Amino acid sequence: MRDSRDNGTDEFDAQQAIYSKYAHQYDDLVHSECEQYVGFQLLANAINDDFADKDLRILDFGSGTGLLGLHLHNRNFKNLDASDCNEGLLQVAKDRGIFKNIYNSRGASGLPTERVYDVIASSGVFFLSKSHPSFDTFPELLKIVKPGGVIMILTKKSYLSQEYCQWDIVNEMLRKNVLQELERVFIPGYRKPFDYEEDS
Repeated sequence: MRDSRDNGTDEFDAQQAIYSKYAHQYDDLVHSECEQYVGFQLLANAINDDFADKDLRILDFGSGTGLLGLHLHNRNFKNLDASDCNEGLLQVAKDRGIFKNIYNSRGASGLPTERVYDVIASSGVFFLSKSHPSFDTFPELLKIVKPGGVIMILTKKSYLSQEYCQWDIVNEMLRKNVLQELERVFIPGYRKPFDYEEDS
């Protein structure tokens, strides 16, 4: 599968420029009154509840500054990798000193080519924007998760019905038993909704 985004899109470049400009303020911004984003904590809690083995190899996919990894590290998970396509955000993640490997990777390109991860976790990455990956990355992510491994994502439920996000690819993989959906949980309030949004 290919990454459906055009590498040269104005939207992607503009968003990356914003991320680069505010990389060192990102943590404060996502926790601000405007965003009130707690997705990182919620996903880290879910992983902590589901897995007693703290030595699992976990990829923070679309890590940004590594906030999800930080919350996992605070829950004693130590075998953490990070991937993102923005060098400024990744530098902040690197400075945390908690990740064993850091990959400058857009989508699944540039990631390990073997099935090395017990868990791939992603919070707020699959987003209704060409500046973020769509679910057409799932076939590639499956190539790096171990047999029986788990992919855990946190996203808005309304995005699953949007054509750009391509959730139909995941549905087809489920239909073919390539994937098994273990659980789907709706968590209201994981971030403050914008005025035009119906749900959070």
